[in-house]
Amino acid sequence: MSDVQTVQSLIDAHRAAMARYYGLPGGDVPDDVVAEMMRSGEALCAYRSVTIEGIHLKAEYMMACFVFVGGEDGDPDFTHAQLVSGFLPAAT
Repeated sequence: MSDVQTVQSLIDAHRAAMARYYGLPGGDVPDDVVAEMMRSGEALCAYRSVTIEGIHLKAEYMMACFVFVGGEDGDPDFTHAQLVSGFLPAAT
């Protein structure tokens, strides 16, 4: 699997978790949905791309998702250190 395919796979997993979240009726969010969103978000955040294309793809998705940049409350689920680390290229 290429770097860009790996990034896309991680994005797809997080997007699927977010779709479950958005598909819920109003009210409480079940713990398994929150856990899936966080697990897939952490995996995407932690993955260090080896190509500039992978970094751009990842950044484009993450900057458009409230989990990473904060929602109406402005509080993202990930720290600045996690986000910055996630945008650094992999050591070669």
